[in-house]
Amino acid sequence: MKFIHLTDLHISAGNPSAALAGANDRTRRAIAEINSLHRDAELCVITGDIVADPDPAAYQLAEDLISSLEMPTYALPGNHDDRRMAQQFLSSVRVDENGFLQQLVETSRGTFMLLDTSDPETHAGRLCEQRLNWIETQLADRNSPVWVFMHHAPFPTGLAAMDTIGLEQQAAERLGAVLASHKYVRHLFFGHYHRPMSGVWRGIPFSSHRSMMQQCALDLVEQSHVSAIFEEPQYAVVLASDERTVVHYHDFAADADVGSMGPANG
Repeated sequence: MKFIHLTDLHISAGNPSAALAGANDRTRRAIAEINSLHRDAELCVITGDIVADPDPAAYQLAEDLISSLEMPTYALPGNHDDRRMAQQFLSSVRVDENGFLQQLVETSRGTFMLLDTSDPETHAGRLCEQRLNWIETQLADRNSPVWVFMHHAPFPTGLAAMDTIGLEQQAAERLGAVLASHKYVRHLFFGHYHRPMSGVWRGIPFSSHRSMMQQCALDLVEQSHVSAIFEEPQYAVVLASDERTVVHYHDFAADADVGSMGPANG
């Protein structure tokens, strides 16, 4: 199976700043390229921060862009998203019985589990008791491959400022225990960090990649401020079979800009 992982589109409407206007253009270019080169993909998953700031016009533009992908597309919210607006405007999200934008997607290679780690009170990630219980329930009797998608990583990445707005520690520990005990979890995909990363957490391989906006600098020291750097935007082309999951990071051309993404809590 081939599928696409997109993340951190940061779409905006009105008169956005140069960085945000660039994100719109890069999203358009990414979608055009995916449609041209990867229309054979079974589906696309978008792991949050679909808009830069919650605004109906931004979500309408996001829906127009995302719906132009020539494959089924599924999305989950990030810390810049508004759950109510996303549900209202985006055909790629689904609401669970508790009002969170979580869903299971059945594919030719197993189940894709999309999690909602957003919290309107903070840019950090949260998984409340209802969401954690939903995850446990969905995995309880599942004996086929599962790929997990979320916005915030459930562990420190080493990016000092971004780790201050990662997934809340207690929830991360419980999630880790649940996923590690389920022997069929194949891979964890996330967004939020605007950098290509891969590794293993609790025995589970993980990966993330750059955004459609500016990227986070590789800063393992500064905790109070997220430094931005120009690097090409990316999407990932994933090849999955019963024996392997291969993640290809694909850069595509973008205009050059550098600057600051702002404080870690903003």
